[in-house]
Amino acid sequence: MKTNNRVHRSMTSVAAACVALALLAGCSSSGGGSGVNPSSNGNNTTPVMPTPASTPDTTPTAKSVESAGNTVMATGNAVSGIGKQIQDAPIPLLPADARNGAGGVVVNAGETVGALGAGVRDGLGQMGAVDNPVGVTVASTGNVVQKAGDTVTSAGQLVGGLGTEQLSPLAPLTTPVSGVVQKVGGAVSAAGGKLGDALSGGPVAQLTGSTSTAIVPLTTQLTDGTQNAGAMTGAGAPMDGLLTKVGNTVATGGSMLTNTNAPVISPVGGVVTEAGKTVAAAGVLVQGGSGGSSGGNPLGGVLNNLSLAAGGSTVASKSDGQSSPLGPLTTLLAPVTGLASGVKSAAGGSGGDAKALPLPLPVGGLLR
Repeated sequence: MKTNNRVHRSMTSVAAACVALALLAGCSSSGGGSGVNPSSNGNNTTPVMPTPASTPDTTPTAKSVESAGNTVMATGNAVSGIGKQIQDAPIPLLPADARNGAGGVVVNAGETVGALGAGVRDGLGQMGAVDNPVGVTVASTGNVVQKAGDTVTSAGQLVGGLGTEQLSPLAPLTTPVSGVVQKVGGAVSAAGGKLGDALSGGPVAQLTGSTSTAIVPLTTQLTDGTQNAGAMTGAGAPMDGLLTKVGNTVATGGSMLTNTNAPVISPVGGVVTEAGKTVAAAGVLVQGGSGGSSGGNPLGGVLNNLSLAAGGSTVASKSDGQSSPLGPLTTLLAPVTGLASGVKSAAGGSGGDAKALPLPLPVGGLLR
């Protein structure tokens, strides 16, 4: 029995020692209990994310083209939004299939416009950041054709829907026509896919690559010329400020339209907003820097403070301390009136001759 007890005590001691070693190993592998060690540890390896490569900046011209592409895309989105509203709207005497087909035509037409804008944005709008911006834009033509084919297909569905429900007597005429139109649409969509493949490689890619090699430095030189001219004449900074402030005001108005959530009107707000951004971004073409006085973002913080009709600092006050009902309008026009005052002061103070500045007619009109 004593021998058995000694054996038992020995086995217990060995087991305790193993547990202690395991605990020590666990503490060592966990970095002193402070967390998981990002380095490899046996079979457990925590992947280390590589540092993302820096993306080259686009040229000033590309920034303006990118904004224009976004405006075209916003237009397509607005059109598609109207098409969805058509699909959801109960139209008397129009069968549901016909209504869906009609809405589909508008939706796909908007997507066609959006595909065109995306090609401009992702291609010419990225000059200086991508190797072949012209090629990207040209290859996107395939997407445009494909979406156009989808629009034709939806037109065929519309024709077929005109022969359903209470208009079923028209089915013998509408059904075969619908089939033909949908086949044409399918063929156009398939051709669009093949066209995109053909334009993105082979001799076309070589041609667009050579064009991109020539056009990127050319646009940069032209922009440098306009910026130098703006600096020499003194018109660059005022024009940049004018475009930025007017663009901000237009974009703010577009955001207000979007926030109305009204049919037809709300989708147009996105178009107005992007148009304002395009105007603001154009300031960099006449004034060096990144996007004018807003520093890289053509809209600055304007879109974060849209409460033009709210109280507080956005409402002008009368001399007696009461809020003026024209406060929102005064606030909306403040960027333009403030800019006019600043440009006039830069021209020589209140008594200076504002017409001496080589500014366009709209600016001269503001200063009179």
